[in-house]
Amino acid sequence: MDAHEDYVWPRATSELILLPVTGLECVGDRLLAGEGPDILVYSLDFGGHLRMMKRVQNLLGHYLIHGFRVRPGPDEDLDSQAMVAVFGSKGLRVVKVSWGQGRFRELWRSGLWSLSDWIWDTRWLEENVAVALGHNSVVLYDPMVGRTLQEVHCTDRCTLSSACLIGNTWKELTVVAGVISNELLVWYPAASSENEPVTPDRRISGHVGVIFSMSYLESKGLLATASEDRSVRIWKVGDLRVPGGRVQNIGHCFGHSARVWQVKLLENYLISAGEDCVCLVWSHEGEILQAFRGHQGRGIRAVAAHEQQAWVITGGDDSGIRLWHLVGRGYPGSGISALCFKSHNRAGTLKAVTLAGSWRVLAVTDTGALYLYDLEVKCWEQLLEDKRFQSYCLLEAAPGPEGFGLCAMANGEGLVKVVPINTPTAAVDLTLFQGKVHSLSWALRGYEELLLLTSGPSGVVACLEISAAPTGKAIFVKERCRYQLPPSKQRWHTCSAFLPPGDFLVCGDRRGSVLLFPSRPGLLKVPWAGGKGGAGILGMNGGSGQGGSTSAEWGPVSTLHSLHGKQGVTSVTCHGGYVYSTGRDGAYYQLFVRGGQLQPVLRQKSCRGMNWLAGLRMVADGSMVILGFHANEFVVWSPRSHEKLHIVNCGGGHRSWAFSDTEAAVAFAYLKDGDVMLYRALGGCNRPHVILREGLHGREITCVKRVGTITLGPEFEVPSFVQPDHLEPGSKEPGLIDIVITGSEDTTVCVLALPTATGAAHALTAVCNHISSVRTVAVWGVGTPGNPQDPQPGLTAHVVSAGGRAEMQCFNIMVTPDPSTPSRLACHIMHLSSHRLDEYWDRQRHRHQMVKVDPETRYMSLAVCEPDPPGPGPLVAAACSDGAVRLFLLQDFGRRLQLLAETFHHKRCVLKVHSFTHDAPNRRRRLFLCSAATDGSLAFWDLTTVLDHGTTVLEPPAVPGFPHQLGTPCFTLEAHSCGINSLHTLPTCEGHHLVASGSEDGSLHVFVLAIEVPELEEAAGEAELGSQLHVLEEYTVPCAHAAHVTGLKILSPNLMVSASIDQRLTFWRLGHGEPAFMNSAVYHVPDVADMDCWPVSPEFGHRCALGGQGLEVYNWYD
Repeated sequence: MDAHEDYVWPRATSELILLPVTGLECVGDRLLAGEGPDILVYSLDFGGHLRMMKRVQNLLGHYLIHGFRVRPGPDEDLDSQAMVAVFGSKGLRVVKVSWGQGRFRELWRSGLWSLSDWIWDTRWLEENVAVALGHNSVVLYDPMVGRTLQEVHCTDRCTLSSACLIGNTWKELTVVAGVISNELLVWYPAASSENEPVTPDRRISGHVGVIFSMSYLESKGLLATASEDRSVRIWKVGDLRVPGGRVQNIGHCFGHSARVWQVKLLENYLISAGEDCVCLVWSHEGEILQAFRGHQGRGIRAVAAHEQQAWVITGGDDSGIRLWHLVGRGYPGSGISALCFKSHNRAGTLKAVTLAGSWRVLAVTDTGALYLYDLEVKCWEQLLEDKRFQSYCLLEAAPGPEGFGLCAMANGEGLVKVVPINTPTAAVDLTLFQGKVHSLSWALRGYEELLLLTSGPSGVVACLEISAAPTGKAIFVKERCRYQLPPSKQRWHTCSAFLPPGDFLVCGDRRGSVLLFPSRPGLLKVPWAGGKGGAGILGMNGGSGQGGSTSAEWGPVSTLHSLHGKQGVTSVTCHGGYVYSTGRDGAYYQLFVRGGQLQPVLRQKSCRGMNWLAGLRMVADGSMVILGFHANEFVVWSPRSHEKLHIVNCGGGHRSWAFSDTEAAVAFAYLKDGDVMLYRALGGCNRPHVILREGLHGREITCVKRVGTITLGPEFEVPSFVQPDHLEPGSKEPGLIDIVITGSEDTTVCVLALPTATGAAHALTAVCNHISSVRTVAVWGVGTPGNPQDPQPGLTAHVVSAGGRAEMQCFNIMVTPDPSTPSRLACHIMHLSSHRLDEYWDRQRHRHQMVKVDPETRYMSLAVCEPDPPGPGPLVAAACSDGAVRLFLLQDFGRRLQLLAETFHHKRCVLKVHSFTHDAPNRRRRLFLCSAATDGSLAFWDLTTVLDHGTTVLEPPAVPGFPHQLGTPCFTLEAHSCGINSLHTLPTCEGHHLVASGSEDGSLHVFVLAIEVPELEEAAGEAELGSQLHVLEEYTVPCAHAAHVTGLKILSPNLMVSASIDQRLTFWRLGHGEPAFMNSAVYHVPDVADMDCWPVSPEFGHRCALGGQGLEVYNWYD
């Protein structure tokens, strides 16, 4: 018995699955979601929001859940308990659950019924269940006793792509089957005598593609179908339970750009969702009423609706679940309206428009007249007219709450007019320059300080201080100081904002630079020399007019030159200790100020095609939204939910426009056809839906890497999906949270928090810097925030990610406790450096002598090699698809990434690289690199002296400027007959190294590597002798897996774990000759591309993360 228990140890159990959501169903005020074989149960709380109650694991075994069918009963009974048939693939199970009073309990479950055919639909017929199978047959099943009562076939034994069962008894049961010939067959199983095949009653044709889904609305006699031909059809069929009825196609709806997966008929709406990640709401007449976008990846797989709450719930391939609100036809909350400016009473043509809040519009004409439109009064009112502004006029309204009531006008002769909107007769004029005013911008610091910045000729920026009289009926305008912009062709500022607490101003200019100025000259006691080091007096320029003065022109304290390219900076925003800037290069930057200097933290791209970013806003939930132009549309885009919250077809950003947002509404005004057009939507920039669960990646996960573990005290209680009566012993102790990084084909790198006790995954942040897929990540320098003398709670690490287009990105992550977030953690990203081979080639002086780098070269694997200190920095080894192994040097803590050396030893695609160290008594620590290629060969390099002066490891380049050549490997081995996809090493107590590799043919190769270090140490001016490597023991397991071995980890000298595309996680015993099979666990993630394992704690054991078309986490105990 002991031997048997030892044989099956360790036993891995699944604790977390993130897979495409393939089934959704609303049951009363509960929502059931199917993810793999698991069920997620959500409940409607008193605030009107859904919250997660429970995850029921492994309900369908190895089958994926595709649907739920609840046995009909009174609504009050469904509020407390329900009998649910769960089906998917070829399995079905019935479970009785109780979920009253906010607690979930499973009362009873049937055995798992496995069929030999695919299940397309099920339906309760009193106490029994009817099942529609994949080859046009119906089975009547008794779940209580677990036996088949009856099976009936159709005479057309063709393969089905969908099916729908209608009726409540066996006698009236109707089958609507979608066959692969693009037809619908209607037949009646009860018409069979002695189980004879039944002839179809009706054939319905019209689609030109396979029919994937159908829905029947009995109350109106409508049938909706969704097809591969990207269309949805609506059929008038009457009562399908009555044979011989007439069928009429009443709607042919085109709105999707790809295949339509799901369709659902409601009393007043039709819901469809497809491969284009869009969920459309139609009327029964075929008119599109709403479009829900936000899911990423390959489409929306499941749709459910709650008609009483007017909810639509969608589940996508990105493992996200979202709840949307139906608003119906004629929704008054949003739309575009013309404000009817043209009138014989108003002369002139409109030149500029702006918004004062979300309900007052200001416009100026070429006659110098300023007009106000109040949305509550709904009429135009002339505030003033000044002929000096008729040929050229700038118009900007002051920021702030509704009714703040200030705007500024500027003309081509240096004149600026500040106008109180409520009392325009109290306007103040200032002549600041002897030439054109190029730009205006406001800077507001709470309710304490308001500045107006105006740009004049020669890059001079005048800073005006605005204050109100005690009576509130007059304003005072005083010139505080002047700034000088760096030289450029288009030398004016474009935006400004106060940097908290208010000592500095952050500005952006037309040249794309971000600058930091003191908000008042008195802050700088000594005028420093102008330039990067600090501000300086660059010149003198007099001002005239009311309030005019003579002042010094102060240069910037800090400058980030051309941060946004040549198109200019469009906005700067300060929030949470960071500065955010946007530009017309399609990117937004996160910056911070340290020691009076601006430093870039992270560069992010917006949605594809949105190359003109106009600004960003922070919303109440802590996330941000991006404003910009996508072709001829103005878009409000959410980076968190990856969706366009508002879309205005305005014609583009070249015309005068303005945007305003408040908690109540957002407004966008623009000029078109000589009139003011206004878009207004209620609810502000908040998301119009609820994200029940964040999506992870839109495409396959290609790499998984664990960074470290954070311990949170009891005060940071992480919300748990585990019922209180099922908590593990000791789970109230300080929680352990593993930080894991994943890379994906969707070009993003995601930082995840995986608590050990909650069965959840929290996406902390995503990095979107890559232009192609991310195939590999490497981590080094893991530590804690703060200095060694004063460590802070949290975790820091350096990360290198690489993938397609020969691109590599280096960034730093810092994860700290934050009780305000759902995960109780906050993640800060700082981008350090980047490298692309084609850009490196373009910078070489001798590039005409080089073979141009293939832009399609991919980095397949990364390994960090850390030489002994002191040194310039760690090395990053990259396995490349062009047959090279390249070494990069990370200098200045990762801020410089330099190509150091390369070798084409393998002469074919290199799939894996792995680094390890060897320690010998009284010897220098040796650093080794192992590489594996598609021919099954392994090569080992000794990199110990690669950075030493006069090293012989690197051969000098043939042409100056080329990278060095990595010398001949010190050891090679033919381990497999085909490509090696996984590689790992582990030192043994005898001073040797265990090396294991997994191949594309499913085989494993394990050997013991001995390393002999030369006894003579390196002498001054002499080359050190190389290490000698040889194999002591060598074993091969030819058929370890049935497919590619993509993950491998040696946990100890006695235990190894491997993962494969055959969806098996297998444990192997080592140390007694050939690796011996111990046991295997079946996981549910298809096409696993990478695996990482790590010990958590003696109480929790080990964890293993598997990434592929989803993510699954296993754990086992030592």
